[in-house]
Amino acid sequence: MPRIFFLYLIIFVFASCEQSTTPDVSNLKADVKIVRTETKLNDIKTKEQLEKLINQNPAFYNLYFKKIIGVYDGDNIDTIFTNFNNFVSDSLVNDLTQKVTTKYKTTEKLKTQIDRFYKYLQYYFPDQSAIPNLYTFISEFGYQIFIFEDDDNKDGIGIGLDMFMHPDIDYKMIDPDNTYFSDYVTRSWNEEHIVKKIADLYVNDNVGAAPGHRLLDQMIHNGKILYITDLLLPEVHDTIIHEYSGTQLDWCYQNELQMWSFFFDKKLFYEANPTKIAKYIYPSPKSPDMPDAAPGRTANFIGWQIVKAYMDRYPDTTIDELIKMTDSQLIMEKSKYKPKQK
Repeated sequence: MPRIFFLYLIIFVFASCEQSTTPDVSNLKADVKIVRTETKLNDIKTKEQLEKLINQNPAFYNLYFKKIIGVYDGDNIDTIFTNFNNFVSDSLVNDLTQKVTTKYKTTEKLKTQIDRFYKYLQYYFPDQSAIPNLYTFISEFGYQIFIFEDDDNKDGIGIGLDMFMHPDIDYKMIDPDNTYFSDYVTRSWNEEHIVKKIADLYVNDNVGAAPGHRLLDQMIHNGKILYITDLLLPEVHDTIIHEYSGTQLDWCYQNELQMWSFFFDKKLFYEANPTKIAKYIYPSPKSPDMPDAAPGRTANFIGWQIVKAYMDRYPDTTIDELIKMTDSQLIMEKSKYKPKQK
């Protein structure tokens, strides 16, 4: 009985600690509207129906027809309707539409995740309380996610669901020579990563560009992005935040000291040559000269740990203050970051 009580106490204390670090956002409101354009467009049979649909959400549909699928030709609805019919009747598009609508029969779970994200966004960035409409669509693998000026000068977000179909679609077969469709990139193109990709739009906009070209500048900058994304998505697993597999993330945790030592020994912290540091900060199948198990973007993981260490030492630092800190060297020094041998 005492052992059971002790175990319960540990669980209770752990849960209490977890709860204390996550703010209560239950009083904040977020009710995202998701417009399923791929299903709406699939039901269009006449040019009158198409014109009526365009007038319901003109900002998105004009953008969609002009830029995304390229069927817009002036304001002639007859031409638009003819080009649109050619697009939706294409066998590839037809098959894609069926696959997407089958996989995404409902977006209720997705809406719950996105609503929760916008509550945390309001909490950490009170000036960003406006909730955009979200438009799902199919683009024949041309566009994944973007933000645009919607009707009434508010933000809108477009989500290409055909770019979130992993593993149902083998993206590598679309264009085998295009590294954009490599497995290490497309493995995160699934439903679980949609809310993270939406968060990326806001975090990248708020954090802005890196203050310098050195690896240290880039890794601290990307560490800030990961840290803030983690705050905005507290229920989301770190594998999604980092876009790593479980095995890759575990390798980083287990080899944190080795990674830190590698960057130090190779004198890479102050390296600014893009060709020498790119794979440590951008998506890549692995990090050069590290063990084969080391994924790409290992510098970002270390940058994240440095930022976390800094924020742990200076917990009164606001997110806005963190963003405005541009001295990467100072952040690293004041963080007192010292990875331990696992």
